Amino acid sequence: MCGIIGYVGTSPALPYLLKGLEQLEYRGYDSAGVAVMEKEGPRVVKSVGSTVRLREKVSGQSFSGGVGIGHTRWATHGVPSEANAHPQWAGSLFIVHNGIVENERILREELEAGGAVFLSETDTETIVHLVHREMDGGKPFGEAVRTILPFLEGSYSFLIAHADPSEPLIAVHRGAPLLLGTCSHGVFVASDMTAFPGEVHSTLPLEVDDMVTIRSDGRFEILSLAEGKARVPTLVSRSHQGGHGKGEYPHYMFKEIGEQPEMLDRLLSRRIRTERGRLSVGFSPEAETALQGAKRIRIVGCGTSFHAGLLGKYRIESLAGIPVDVDVASEFRYREPILDPATDLLVLLTQSGETADTLAALRMAREAGVPTLSLVNVEGSTAHREADASIFLDAGPEFGVAATKTFMSQITLLTLIALFLAPEVRLAEKEGRSRDEILSDFLKLPMLLDKTLSLSTGVTAMSRSLEEVSTVLFMGRGGDFPLALEGALKLKEISYIHAEGYAGGELKHGPLALVEKGTPVVSLLSPDERLVPKMVSNMKETLSRGAFLLSIGSERFQEEFSSVSSLSLALPDCSPIFFPLVAAVPLQLLAYHTACFKGYDVDRPRNLAKSVTVE
Repeated sequence: MCGIIGYVGTSPALPYLLKGLEQLEYRGYDSAGVAVMEKEGPRVVKSVGSTVRLREKVSGQSFSGGVGIGHTRWATHGVPSEANAHPQWAGSLFIVHNGIVENERILREELEAGGAVFLSETDTETIVHLVHREMDGGKPFGEAVRTILPFLEGSYSFLIAHADPSEPLIAVHRGAPLLLGTCSHGVFVASDMTAFPGEVHSTLPLEVDDMVTIRSDGRFEILSLAEGKARVPTLVSRSHQGGHGKGEYPHYMFKEIGEQPEMLDRLLSRRIRTERGRLSVGFSPEAETALQGAKRIRIVGCGTSFHAGLLGKYRIESLAGIPVDVDVASEFRYREPILDPATDLLVLLTQSGETADTLAALRMAREAGVPTLSLVNVEGSTAHREADASIFLDAGPEFGVAATKTFMSQITLLTLIALFLAPEVRLAEKEGRSRDEILSDFLKLPMLLDKTLSLSTGVTAMSRSLEEVSTVLFMGRGGDFPLALEGALKLKEISYIHAEGYAGGELKHGPLALVEKGTPVVSLLSPDERLVPKMVSNMKETLSRGAFLLSIGSERFQEEFSSVSSLSLALPDCSPIFFPLVAAVPLQLLAYHTACFKGYDVDRPRNLAKSVTVE
């Protein structure tokens, strides 16, 4: 969850550390800190809050050291404070750490019994004290680090530096992502490639159980702890992605919502191809082989990815006729699912490719001999490297903690997978149209998203009505049910309003008890002739209990839903297959504007981080 960065080179380290931490801040922003190894001695600066405060603290100070480490924190052990901020230290050793040491309490008690004095509540401090103890016993730096690793339980990575700049910087990957980056003036190591400056020309994703020694002259060595021998690295050229800044936008989230039409157009142009005058869906040969061999699809994801998976289930089962199970990744790994290598395909949804529970599900499936396919946004991530095949989300960088572009990409790709697998006869039976005709409409969707973005006035009015409420209910039927779950998640993530999503048909089975005079209920209505009358009936049931009704539906059925709504938004008409993609935009904007009206930091919601790399 935290973000770490280290640098060894001939240039001053501090500017690179600060800029890198700003790029890593989506991983945690409770506190931040740096340690730079200066000739006259190490200098540590830490602050509570965002990296802006850290930059303010170092302003006006002179740092020239070419070895340094930095950290931006999402708190797991100990409250956000300068004492608990990283780097932590013991003697002449300084450490930054991402992950959790699960047996920290036992180790701390043992160290304290031996005379160690702890200055923080963090599990991180146990690591540096253990290394310090080994070095006090006469072991060299690198050997001391290797010696203590078997005593640490959990999933983590850390960077540890010595006060003597001539000593190497050591990086250890034991489950939380780390990458190396090289340039003409030095070597970087960080949690994410976004932390690397533009001059980094080559990168290397580290493997689990890698220990890297980076020397002051720029040489580095990788030791595979699992194999007990050096690993020969294969550096890859770095592909640069633009658009990292907010530009003229007030928040990353607002910028990323606005990028979705262009992103969708790019994604569809790469996945929909023309063959013999007809449109078809194309993936890599490995992905197509994995999909075509599946008799049952198991989808796992967390948060927004789980909701995307639920929508994928609706589309794949309906259009392709293949059974689909969807699990929250953190539950899948512990509920002992029955996996069948002869029939199953595990599809993993993960923006970062580093989500701890999703990776655990991947490894469980591989151990059972089940093929795996990752839908992932980060090339070179663990999910990309370990899955049998991958389909990239192609969403570009997403810095807002609340997922927007990546959700759009996930539900787009899952719909394309459904169309790829669907027999023509079944499409004709279910939709009354051919694959070519459906894909032709799909290619028009970016234009519909553009039109939807222009409806901001209606969305803003809805958001203003939610500014002072304490709870909001979302409901939908069919593919709109997962969308209701996602709309509720977005609202609570960034506006801190309690929100829940329900299937419309479940209203009378409990949720209706929550409705009283003034309770906002957001209804989603795909242009499905079977479901619209039933949803309108559900809306009337809440209205008769005093609900304040907000509705988002297709302009084709505007008269039906707007007549019973206090506020309504009519979206451009489209097939029910595509409605969730169009309706996702106003739901994202609804959450965004509500949070802005309440005065919250949309890009840094409390207690959350973008990439969940711990269990």
